[in-house]
Amino acid sequence: MNLKKVEVNEVDRINREVSIEIAAEKYNELFENKITEARKEAQIKGFRKGKVPKKIILSNYGEQVKSDVIDELIKNSYAQVVREKELAVASYPTLTSAELADDGVLSYTVKVEVFPQIDKIETDGLEIHTLDTEATDDEVEEQVKVLLRQHSELRKVERPVADGDTVIVDLTKLLDSKLVLPDSEFPNSVIDLGNQMTMKEFRDSIPGMSAGDSKEIEINYPEDYTDEKFAGAQIKYDCTLKEVNERIVPELDDAFAERTGMAKTALELKIKVREDIKHYKEDQVRRQQKNMIIGQMCEKNDLPVPKASVEEYLDSIVEDHKKENKEIDEASVRTQYRPIGENTFRWGMIFHKLAELENLKVLPEDTENLIKKFADNYKISTEQAKQALQQSGRIANLGESILEEKVLDFLIGKAKVVEVKK
Repeated sequence: MNLKKVEVNEVDRINREVSIEIAAEKYNELFENKITEARKEAQIKGFRKGKVPKKIILSNYGEQVKSDVIDELIKNSYAQVVREKELAVASYPTLTSAELADDGVLSYTVKVEVFPQIDKIETDGLEIHTLDTEATDDEVEEQVKVLLRQHSELRKVERPVADGDTVIVDLTKLLDSKLVLPDSEFPNSVIDLGNQMTMKEFRDSIPGMSAGDSKEIEINYPEDYTDEKFAGAQIKYDCTLKEVNERIVPELDDAFAERTGMAKTALELKIKVREDIKHYKEDQVRRQQKNMIIGQMCEKNDLPVPKASVEEYLDSIVEDHKKENKEIDEASVRTQYRPIGENTFRWGMIFHKLAELENLKVLPEDTENLIKKFADNYKISTEQAKQALQQSGRIANLGESILEEKVLDFLIGKAKVVEVKK
């Protein structure tokens, strides 16, 4: 449409004030068309359909038609200005004023956030850490023990509990300082005393008990416990032992190696375990290096982030927390995650601009290689991998992931490498 006047004022790097004036002819033409349509469809008592006088239509529907015309003109003209002025909008517009003159001239102003114009990306002075990723003999032995334990069997025994046993107990809650457990009775609870993730109080207190014995055991969860609900809680149980099971761990031999499906001999199994540990360490180093690069790049390129994008991110975080825990401190959650949200969007702007500046692109073979790697990891065909990625919705984001990895490879290649011991 022909716009009478357009002004885009730069409030700051990410805020624009857009003022638009639409000629009277456009308003009047659209108003008349809509009144005509309303007259054709109107059903008013005393008049045949389509024969209602225009004066009555204006009286009954005029204000609504006027509002509809203004909304349509604002929507269409704003979209046109965004295209013509190439505004990289980052939020929905906020209408701050609108005025319809007696002659039909429509004037309005909106405020909108845009992504900032980026002329340069600073990449000097980056630093990353690395460390020796070779597996030690102790690490290999420890992982082999884990494999042996995973393939072990439990056998019921009639003797006092020993370290490493798995027991069945009846637990009755006596004290719950933070009221984190809604129930008081936990019959037939299975506790693996050989698992280092089992609370220390159970591992220390239950050995020596015999079937039928009871004992009070108090669990003190640390303040930094992984499950926030239990962090800092004190829970005391009356623990009655019902059954003792010892773990029968197989021997490390060629037969065991074949049972795992990882190797044919015990020696090959150890070699495979050593390789897996090395790959795991390499992945950890790579992940740490990526995080270091992203953090440093966000510090060096402190781009303003559109508030609307961050608020939308925080809304989703709050909703996720509400699904897990209905009673949350929303303000605290928003404060905690705001810096994460800001840097997430800041890094997105940085790596896209850097890809443009360095001419880094995603090629068809890049996507195929990533799908093949996914297929190899899960031991499925390439076609099955594509279907799995499509069903999960991840295939649409493959290009973004590949482009980000290319930018990170470029930046890691520029960074100073500092070797650390741990």
